Amino acid sequence: MLMPAAALAQVVISDEGVDITREEFEAVLATSPDKIKRRAANDLGDRFELITQLIASRKVAATAETLDKDDPGYWELQFKLLTAKEQFMFERLVADYDLPDFDELARERYKTQKDKYARYPELRASSHILFRSPPGEDRTELREKAALVLEELRAGADFEAYVQEYSEDPGSKKRAGSLDRWIRLGDPKITPPYSGALFEIDEIGGYSEVTDSQFGLHIIRLDGIQESGYAEYETVRPKIISDLRAEYKTLAAKEVRARFHLTDDAFIDGDAMEELLAPYKE
Repeated sequence: MLMPAAALAQVVISDEGVDITREEFEAVLATSPDKIKRRAANDLGDRFELITQLIASRKVAATAETLDKDDPGYWELQFKLLTAKEQFMFERLVADYDLPDFDELARERYKTQKDKYARYPELRASSHILFRSPPGEDRTELREKAALVLEELRAGADFEAYVQEYSEDPGSKKRAGSLDRWIRLGDPKITPPYSGALFEIDEIGGYSEVTDSQFGLHIIRLDGIQESGYAEYETVRPKIISDLRAEYKTLAAKEVRARFHLTDDAFIDGDAMEELLAPYKE
């Protein structure tokens, strides 16, 4: 006599009518983190905790079978199950799409969209003297002082000495005024008036005009320039291929969706639709 496959399944855990077969437990282990598996293998307490969690989750899930259509949560549960199944199968179908060799496509994109992927901006290094002044405070006298200091610097005064004498930025003062970083125009980590003034300086060693920011008044010196240019293909290749993969995945998703659109043979009860939607008409 042949037995049904379900009857032949080896039950390895059973409690109050809830069974876990050998096959299911193997699947649990296959999808569990290594840390969990090692603990369950080497410590009976951890093993018991894992088994308890598995049984408890199945007991709770089993109570869903007692819901009938009159229960207010029945349809909510059905829709959640439908969504989970739909999402699972959708991701599987999208994953089944064959992806092309992206290297040739990536090289072509590097050529046609070089500014987007490969261009790196000009970077500038700088030092400054800060005359600290909180927002809203009258800066007239302070501005006159800063303008005089700037005039002396442009006349050849020692910048580093003036940093020690005048600057009220303790961090950069320890570095002879240096911000100790390369800045691009519009750098989000630098107050815009500072970076704007820095990029208006014409030559290394030159000074900005006295520049206002929320911190006070700055005299900025240009210390170095890294010219803008283009990164080599191999440097930006991972980013280009990542974008291409994302685009192909989006395209595959649209094609998968299209396969399941309503067909010309679908039946729709128009009268029923009108009746059901009538309360929501405006």
